[in-house]
Amino acid sequence: MSPKVSIVIPVKNNLNFTEKCLSSIKAAPPRISYDIIVIDNASDDGTREFLEERRAEGELDFIRNDPPQHFAISCNQGAEKARGEYLMFLNNDTEAFPGWLDEMVKVAETADRVGAVGAKLMYPDYTIQHAGVAFYNSDIRKVVFPYHIFKDFPRYSPAVTKRREFKCVTGACLLTPWDLFFQIGRFDETYVNCFEDVDYCLNLHEAGYKIIYTPDAELIHHEGQTAGRSDNIIQAGRYLQSKWSGKISADDDEYLVSEGFCGYEDTIGQLIICLGPELKKWWDLTIQLMEMEQFGLAIKELTEIEKVIPGNAEFYEAKGRCQLSMKDLYEAKVSYEKAILYDDTRIEPELGLILTAIESKMLPEAERRLTGVIEKFPDNPHRGELIDLLKKINPDNAMINRGRAETISNAAHVQTDNPFQ
Repeated sequence: MSPKVSIVIPVKNNLNFTEKCLSSIKAAPPRISYDIIVIDNASDDGTREFLEERRAEGELDFIRNDPPQHFAISCNQGAEKARGEYLMFLNNDTEAFPGWLDEMVKVAETADRVGAVGAKLMYPDYTIQHAGVAFYNSDIRKVVFPYHIFKDFPRYSPAVTKRREFKCVTGACLLTPWDLFFQIGRFDETYVNCFEDVDYCLNLHEAGYKIIYTPDAELIHHEGQTAGRSDNIIQAGRYLQSKWSGKISADDDEYLVSEGFCGYEDTIGQLIICLGPELKKWWDLTIQLMEMEQFGLAIKELTEIEKVIPGNAEFYEAKGRCQLSMKDLYEAKVSYEKAILYDDTRIEPELGLILTAIESKMLPEAERRLTGVIEKFPDNPHRGELIDLLKKINPDNAMINRGRAETISNAAHVQTDNPFQ
């Protein structure tokens, strides 16, 4: 008897991810019937031996490619071998949550003319990697280009918890009817490891089929783990434009605006997601609470904001400042460090970490951070006061002894208050 779904997983090395992926499926097996076909592209890390063992145990079948083939060819090979009513193309660097496949099949069979279903994919920290693919109009590049909308948003942000129709979903976890896959023309093998999924979905959309994202199917996606994954992204992007230029239009505003966001393109063509008027008003009111030194109330608002918007340096700086003022020193340190991860060119979180170390009575750490900040930001307006503080912590600091101390006559004094207010 044929299974309901054939899960097709292309791999090249990264056996540890393949093991985790298969184990996650086995740990909470779907209620529907399924089989698994792995396409091994000349792995040399023990993957072949592992797959042979699993095949002997009846857990999967696999195809061995030597020399290796790229994603589109591998998926097409798996589809040809598949016996399921549906094909599930799945990356080996995913880990499935219970109920994922049953939910995707349910969505596929709930509406008419569903061509593909995509899932909510999250990074290991549970922020969003994929919640649908939208298109934006690049004035600099003069193209309409696809991107993962709502990337880096929180797991339960209202923006990513709605079932939606898109023109595309990612091939990292894509369900599509077996017969329709061959009717539409399979994956275009001209693409090498990128945009073949976008192209396939656009073909479905052009033929009048729906592409649906469901937030109720969740997986972890480590993303980009296969060596050479993005080596051909420029060529593939050009090929995508050659096929679809003039046939597709930007659609991201309809999703962004409805969730209180807007987007703009920076000077290098990078799309920036920012707060729309209502969310901006909420943020401004929270900053006003901080200016009024109502840090407890501000923290409550920041906690709610964090459920809605993606993290950024400005947000974690604000959170760190509140936590420092409330003497929650461990959490303040965590927040300031997150701010630096998002943007290491800003001095504010660095100064926050210095004050946190001082408040924590960790003077060697404060000295180390002070020395680093003075060297990293030689032109900052607080240089003189920071050097004065360094003298107080350790008059014998090597930087001072080298005669590098400077005086800024109008610099404000630094104690335990925030030096960048």
